[in-house]
Amino acid sequence: MGTRGVTAAGTSLTGSLTRAARAVAARVEQVLAKEGLTLDQWLVLDTLSGKGGLAMADLADRTLATAPTLTRVVDKLVTTAQAYREVDAADRRRVLVHLSARGRATHRRVAAKVSEVEALLDVPDEVLTVLRTLGD
Repeated sequence: MGTRGVTAAGTSLTGSLTRAARAVAARVEQVLAKEGLTLDQWLVLDTLSGKGGLAMADLADRTLATAPTLTRVVDKLVTTAQAYREVDAADRRRVLVHLSARGRATHRRVAAKVSEVEALLDVPDEVLTVLRTLGD
C-alpha cells in the first residue's frame, strides 16, 4: 500500500484521512442542512435503516457518537417522529431505537441525495474497500 507515516511532503496518513473525512462531511452536511438534519442524525437514520431496533450501545458503536451526543440525537429524532424507542421484549432492561415510517421515508429521500454527493467524489472501488475495513 505504499509508505506509511509522514511522507516527504509532510502529510501523514492520519492528516490525509482527517482532511478527506472533513471534506466529505462538509459536502454531505450541505445536503443534510436543506433537509433539516445534522450529520449525526443522518448517521443514526442510516444505521437504523433496514434493521430492526438497535440498543443505544450498538448505535454508539456503529456511529462512533459519544453517549451524550447520541442521546441528544435520538431525542431529537423521537421528537420529530423520525424514530421511536421501545423496551426490548427479550431483555426488559434494554431500550431499542427503531426508525418510524416517517424516518424510513426521510432516509429513502435523503439517501438518494447523499449518494449523489458521494458519487461526485469518484472514489475508486479499491479505496472504498480499504476504507470500509479500517473501522473493523
